[in-house]
Amino acid sequence: MEFKCNTCNKLYKSYQSLWNHNKKFHNNSEVVGGTYDKKCGTSEVVSGTFGKNCTSKSYSCSKCNKKFNDRSNKSKHQKICKKQIVESKKLFINNQSNTQNNIQNNIQNNINNNQKNIIINQIGREPLSSLQIKDILKIVNDGYNMPISCIKKLNFSNELPENHSFCTTTLEGKHFTRINHKTQKPEKINKVDFINEILESSLRFINNISLMIEFDEDFNKKIPEDFQNKIKEIMDNQHKFHEYRNKRAFFNSINDMSYNFKDLILDTWKLIQPRENEPICDENSDELLIDENFNYMSSDDEDNIV
Repeated sequence: MEFKCNTCNKLYKSYQSLWNHNKKFHNNSEVVGGTYDKKCGTSEVVSGTFGKNCTSKSYSCSKCNKKFNDRSNKSKHQKICKKQIVESKKLFINNQSNTQNNIQNNIQNNINNNQKNIIINQIGREPLSSLQIKDILKIVNDGYNMPISCIKKLNFSNELPENHSFCTTTLEGKHFTRINHKTQKPEKINKVDFINEILESSLRFINNISLMIEFDEDFNKKIPEDFQNKIKEIMDNQHKFHEYRNKRAFFNSINDMSYNFKDLILDTWKLIQPRENEPICDENSDELLIDENFNYMSSDDEDNIV
């Protein structure tokens, strides 16, 4: 007597062989009481009766939990599953690393682009808001050195690159190099003429502080009375800063300062984006940018200083 598999029609000489075949290749079916029962349905009775109650058994991979109906398929998969998981992790880590690098590069590019968009302010046009109260108090506390301290904090501070408007590369030379605020390009200007502009700029800035104290109540409260008196004293004696001796001292201080901080200034200028479509000079630049009111030195003064 032969026993036939109702699923694949293979013939076996014994019931045991058929049973082994079903267990190995058709595990979702089972033989109950000598009867082959496929997926809880009816089929050809080999011998005896067939059972109604059957369950479908599945096998899970111990590595990835993937399910298989056949034990042998699960075993084959499990042999290569660990290797696949390791490779997937490596790929994930590499992708994450590349993504992070791209993010960092984008951030750095944005920083570089922003830095290259620095626009240098014109000397004398620096906003008062660029300084904190502690900076203003430190400037005012220097008394009659207030104009020099003002220029140092405004134009030679690491925190205010937009005010890095001028420097000199030699103490003995007759010219400063400044940034033309219209073209954002460096240009040379006579030191004596430019010192007049710088002095007037610092006094104007101190006057702006005085006006803020007078008209801004909140700002007034932040400046102690003795500091307010120092500012008033400077404003009442502005003419003294234009006297030859005082102007010469101011010239020497600014000349030394602009030389000592030249590396800081020149590094900032590397980040400027020149305005290519603007002319280097026009009828309103250079001499006319320096107001006639700034030219307080006589020709004799210039000869004595330089």
